[in-house]
Amino acid sequence: MMTDTRRVTPHTTCKDDPRKRRLCPSCLHWDPRPEEGSGPGLGYCAKRDIITSIRCECEFFEEATRTRVEARNRKIYGEIDEEGEEE
Repeated sequence: MMTDTRRVTPHTTCKDDPRKRRLCPSCLHWDPRPEEGSGPGLGYCAKRDIITSIRCECEFFEEATRTRVEARNRKIYGEIDEEGEEE
């Protein structure tokens, strides 16, 4: 298995202070699965509908708490009863 060793270029929102908190990995709208041909540190932002590098500032940031993730999943996939059938 080959790992990607390319250097991650920080997003422009992180360049002023590299110690800033990287928001995307803990955001409700972040999907870290890279598309074919994209490098490390990139992911899909569902709110912006773009593939982007990890940001340190974002007006769309929402902390991905358990409650928010469950609510989003219910909205996308619907309710599932205890036997695993959709209602």
